[in-house]
Amino acid sequence: MSTAMDARARHLLKALVESYIADGQPVGSRQLARDAGLNVSAATVRNVMADLEDEGYLCAPHTSAGRVPTDLGYRFFIDALLHLVPLSVASSQLLLRRIGAHAPDADQVLHAATVVLSELTHMAGFVRVPRRAMRILRHVDFIAVRERQILAILVTDKGEVENRLIHTDRPMGAGELVQAANFFNATFTGKPLHEVTQSLHRELRQSRHEMDLILRSAMELGEDMLEMDQQRMLIEGEFQLLDLPDLAGGERLRELLEAVHRKRDLVNLLDASMLGSGVRIFVGSESGFAPLAGCSVVTAPYVLDGEVAGVLGVIGPMRMPYQDIIPLVDNTARLLGHALSLPS
Repeated sequence: MSTAMDARARHLLKALVESYIADGQPVGSRQLARDAGLNVSAATVRNVMADLEDEGYLCAPHTSAGRVPTDLGYRFFIDALLHLVPLSVASSQLLLRRIGAHAPDADQVLHAATVVLSELTHMAGFVRVPRRAMRILRHVDFIAVRERQILAILVTDKGEVENRLIHTDRPMGAGELVQAANFFNATFTGKPLHEVTQSLHRELRQSRHEMDLILRSAMELGEDMLEMDQQRMLIEGEFQLLDLPDLAGGERLRELLEAVHRKRDLVNLLDASMLGSGVRIFVGSESGFAPLAGCSVVTAPYVLDGEVAGVLGVIGPMRMPYQDIIPLVDNTARLLGHALSLPS
């Protein structure tokens, strides 16, 4: 990306991108000369546009058409030319009402954040649910429900509960189940789930005692919770993408909707975006994920207990009002982290 772009070229690029975002029509030199408000001729503007095209910031969708921004043009616009607009009072109040300034139910507030992002942007809103690999084991209980059936209950430090019905080869008394739970809790309480499952894998590799069936099942509960992380992403409003003309038309939109439905590749992208701080924008091919080649993804991490717990944002066309979307995503992330941090 050129850092030596002169002031006139920057001004014209900014005006062109803003015009294209506003109406979706390729911008010609006469229109740009008029819109940019510079006292220069259309011929001069045409020469600057030709230089910007040679440098990769613009392209011509048709031989006789005006110019539109490329991925690189959008990136330079976002990084160097964009002026953000403060979040409106109405949007701020809506976020407060929906996400709340009181102790929430975590699932409800995560869903509310997803919905409000979609509603305010008319795009697909998403939230990456907090990862549980580092969740701390609080305790495990084993309860006999029938003669050869035991309910295993695993609880994390955040109050998340997973349970499974275990079938045993023989009846197990209440004393044995208490003994198993006591052993499990004494050994593993206070450790992250991923450490618990790794330790149990090692300890159970050689042993095949009946009691180990109970411990193995508790280990599998923890593994299930970690495996579910791969799909723990909420998406709302993906079908609003059907109404966006930039994404309309057959194969590209079908691939995008299938990718949104699968989630796994999107989760990997979002997990990568959690490594940075602040708002991140993936323009077109920058995501490295082919179905998003015609889209932009705007993300921001949210923080719990001083650590990044997840990420949220929107998926929409590259031709989106970034000056409005970026503050919205940023403020939603801050408010979500605050709401989830409140005592329940």
